[in-house]
Amino acid sequence: MFTLMATNASSSTPLLIAIGVAILVIIWLFIKTGAALLRHPFIGIILIIFGVLGLWNFFIVGIGIIVGGIVFLILTSFFNG
Repeated sequence: MFTLMATNASSSTPLLIAIGVAILVIIWLFIKTGAALLRHPFIGIILIIFGVLGLWNFFIVGIGIIVGGIVFLILTSFFNG
């Protein structure tokens, strides 16, 4: 039973690392966006008024998913090889 649990845990490790990397990338991009909006508040107000900020949030999540997917592919090839 413990060997079965160990194989399940080891096979999900790359996925957990990829999800963690994706979350860190999303948080980092949100911080960078917030810092840019604090330095240029007029641009931030215009973006909020025109709704482009909502699209920017989807863009940030998309980048996080892409980076997490790449990390997942690299880690799965590493663990399978």
